[in-house]
Amino acid sequence: MALAALAATVTTGVAFAPSATADARSTRATTGRVCMFDAPKGALSLGHVGWAFRWSDGSDTWDYGATLANSNWEKHGTEQQMLHDFATANDSGGYQSYRCKDTAADDQSAAESTVTAGFARSYNLVDDNCLTRSIEIFKAYDGSGGLNSLPDGKFVFPNAYFNYDLSGWDTSKTL
Repeated sequence: MALAALAATVTTGVAFAPSATADARSTRATTGRVCMFDAPKGALSLGHVGWAFRWSDGSDTWDYGATLANSNWEKHGTEQQMLHDFATANDSGGYQSYRCKDTAADDQSAAESTVTAGFARSYNLVDDNCLTRSIEIFKAYDGSGGLNSLPDGKFVFPNAYFNYDLSGWDTSKTL
């Protein structure tokens, strides 16, 4: 009797394992992903950050960029191109690391609108800066509300936010 139960369990487990794996892969492919890049020497060593989000079409294309006191920039490219561009950019003393997070939604259009709106506004060191705009972009991209708990970044140094306020994000990776 015990052998029959064991055989039924093993058979059931084997029968469901391939579809469970396929479901995990298909779910992962349809979710979004955002990344924050840190230039720790920026703003008198208080930090500077850039942002990135993966396109919602399933390709390996990303939108990424940054807000600086006197300018903004945005690019599109593969994940490898994005990592290369941040690693070789000299914004605020250079980007040195990044952290990413998968999201339940990937509203590329909402994120793009947020980028455009942010670039149209004047920079304000206290409450409309590289960090606050990055957070706005992430929240717009993840329309599921999964990133709504991120603090807004006002009155926070970018280095401190990058190191301590990204709970649940991947560990920091060196560029």
